[in-house]
Amino acid sequence: MPMLIDGKWINDDRALWSTDGRFRRKESCFRNWIQADGSAGPTGQGGFPAAAGRYHLYVAAACPWAHRTLIVRTLKGLDSVISSSSVDALMLNEGWTFGRESSATNDPLHQSRCLYE
Repeated sequence: MPMLIDGKWINDDRALWSTDGRFRRKESCFRNWIQADGSAGPTGQGGFPAAAGRYHLYVAAACPWAHRTLIVRTLKGLDSVISSSSVDALMLNEGWTFGRESSATNDPLHQSRCLYE
């Protein structure tokens, strides 16, 4: 599975395998909280302020976690506060791409062709 590693697009997932043959995904660096005042959340790590138009959600319909973020965004009434874009359902050699399928949108923020860009 191709992915972005240290800012470089890699088509060979062998870079993620350790010497003992195990697949080791890097721990996510996205652990901060969005609070009304931008303070740290329950984990004590830094926070970001809640502000309309500050955040944009990129989703893939094929991803159940992304689908859940859209559901929560709607249930919390944040559709008009947090914009979103959808990538194509199939992830190929260039990763997630925009606008090749009818269900996908274009990238309104950066006009990128691929999400990793």
